[in-house]
Amino acid sequence: MAKNIPAKANVAAPAFATRQAALAALPPLMLWVWERPDDASAWLGNNARQSKPVEASDASGTSLQAQRIGVAVLDTTVLLRDGSATVRRRQQPLRLPPEWYAAKGLQPKAPVVTIVHIDMARGAHKPALNNNQKQLIVKAVVAAATRSPSQVVQLDFEVMHSQKPFLADVIQRSRKALPDNVALSITALASWCVGDAWLADLPVDEIVPMAFRMATDGKRMREILDQDGRLPRPECQSSLGLSLDEQPWPNKLRSQRLYLFNRDAWSATSMASWSVRLGSVLP
Repeated sequence: MAKNIPAKANVAAPAFATRQAALAALPPLMLWVWERPDDASAWLGNNARQSKPVEASDASGTSLQAQRIGVAVLDTTVLLRDGSATVRRRQQPLRLPPEWYAAKGLQPKAPVVTIVHIDMARGAHKPALNNNQKQLIVKAVVAAATRSPSQVVQLDFEVMHSQKPFLADVIQRSRKALPDNVALSITALASWCVGDAWLADLPVDEIVPMAFRMATDGKRMREILDQDGRLPRPECQSSLGLSLDEQPWPNKLRSQRLYLFNRDAWSATSMASWSVRLGSVLP
């Protein structure tokens, strides 16, 4: 069985020596970009932090690291249905600032996180959650990591309570298969970050609680966030996910990094209308 586990991926000439350094280099604001044609360059251009002058030879890399806004882009979708797993790469184009590119693609250190989304069928076709499905997810995560200039890959999923052991095993396998200098980020329901300690044992570098579309938990979660600016579980406090269309946001935010969901394309959303609000929550 061991021979079926993907070998650790090789990342040529890594920009970051450790996954901790890779994660720390991400900007304080990350835009989630899903499966639609989009142009995020208006949001991403000219948003660098103020920094001291640098040598010309290092200017490009420093500029990328100084960005205040980055993107987390849907790279791969894995559909689990019955006993099968269907892997689909991103089909829609995405435009990013031209200065983020080098001759052969995105520059190393460009603040772009690749996302692997796990979509589980419901009803009569709910997934078997078998070993083959686990292996295909891990393979997709490793492949997406090789396309991540930030050396951060994010696993996004929607699972029921009974499916948590499956998810935990997938995360364990993914961490073992990834290079040591690639950070593993996951999304999580906000309710998992209140009292439930199961996330604390997962070998991940970042947990992003999704504090939107919370259904019956919404009122309680918002009250907690309004009171403390973050959720109670320590492993869930470094980052937070919010949606542009669910207002008002919490009165104060204490997370180091904010991920933003947009039900519309970023190209159709004026940054000028959000600049003051975002400026008040960015570190």
